[in-house]
Order: sequence, then C-alpha cells, then structure tokens
Amino acid sequence: MAQTAHNDRPGIFADLVNSIFTPGTNSGLVAAMNYSFYALFATLFGMLVLTRGNGHVLAMLGLSVALWASIRWFLVAIADAEEQQRRERLEKEREEVSKGGGPAELAAGDCKKDQ
Repeated sequence: MAQTAHNDRPGIFADLVNSIFTPGTNSGLVAAMNYSFYALFATLFGMLVLTRGNGHVLAMLGLSVALWASIRWFLVAIADAEEQQRRERLEKEREEVSKGGGPAELAAGDCKKDQ
C-alpha cells in the first residue's frame, strides 16, 4: 500500500478563508491577489491585441500594472515596519533583562506598589 505525501501546509483556499477571520495578510491572500492581477493583465493584453492597440485599453493596462505594483510595494513596506518593530521590542526586552528587571519582575514590582 503506497502512502501519499501529506502536506501540512494548508492550501491557498484555506489561507484565503483564514485571512477573513485574522488581522493582517497571509501568503494565501497575497497569492490570490497576484493570480487575480495576472488574469486581469492577460485579459487586458488580449483586449489590447484584439482592439489593435486601443488607447483606452492600454491606459487600463497601465493603471492596473501601477495598482498591482503599488500594492506589492505597500505590503513589503508593512512587512519591513513589522520586522523593525519586532527587533526594537526584542532589543528593549534584552536591555530590561540585562538590567535585572524582566517583564515579570516589573509587573510584580508594580503589584507591591499598589499594596
């Protein structure tokens, strides 16, 4: 009996449904966006060929490429900002631990002040 390899990673459809209920983006949502834009580009390019270079279709193709590129740039900028915040938070926690006042000790100290 041959066993099939089971991939633990959920598919693009599962990622897309999960993105509805969780904040932020995930790889499935970004992939679905890319595939949608690729289909739009193919459709507009086909229309451009069929209309023999209609200016309106060319403008729509240019606008859709610009929109896709700006969304991709924005997603990269958000990921960079989140990474920078994560690094700053880790650095702050390391400084607190090196001073001898970790987050748990600081919280316990605050409770003693209230009493």
